[in-house]
Amino acid sequence: MPTATVSQPDDLDQFVRAAKAKGIADDALVALLRQNGWAERRIYRSLSGYYADALGMVPPSRSGRTAYARDAFYYLLNFITLGFWTVALGQLFYVLIERRFPDPVSRYVNGMSSGALLSEIAWQLATIIVAYPCFVVIGRLIARENARRPDALESGVRAWITYLALVIAAIIVLMDGIWFLNALLRGELTVKFVLDSLVLLVLGGGVFAYYLNGLRPAAAER
Repeated sequence: MPTATVSQPDDLDQFVRAAKAKGIADDALVALLRQNGWAERRIYRSLSGYYADALGMVPPSRSGRTAYARDAFYYLLNFITLGFWTVALGQLFYVLIERRFPDPVSRYVNGMSSGALLSEIAWQLATIIVAYPCFVVIGRLIARENARRPDALESGVRAWITYLALVIAAIIVLMDGIWFLNALLRGELTVKFVLDSLVLLVLGGGVFAYYLNGLRPAAAER
């Protein structure tokens, strides 16, 4: 009994041409290939090649510069606002931890008034109140744009910013682990140090998970 062979990327163009020679409609062909794991953008590129050969002319295409600029704007702003509110949230937790477990050499004291506490966290609160809603709105705009343009999931701008964020988040988590282990080996662990390290781990790990999860829709399209 013959066994099926796994198609290589170069086989897609041949398959498309063979299917079109048998009169298979584009919609049915696209649906079939997507079900078999091919990205829609790659399928249409192959169809464009088929029609270019069949008609003797390359299909006209519009410049994607506007779309790319919009993608860059959305993803950069998403990255920046995420950085603003996560850093502010981390600093807010550090202040609260410092007040609960004061360092003897620190300027914080348990008797600090609520007004003084508010002055300590005012900047962090203002940053979170402004940056987080912007982050949510931009995230929804990105989701709407991806729904309208599925090929945007394969945007080079999106990939670069996502992987840059993953690298930064991974470095933060790695440094946090080194920082914690160094204190453990030196016998300098305190409750405050453990909590500070945990805050950094949760925030850095959360950012890493957020961007890693953002890669899955693009992977699912392949």
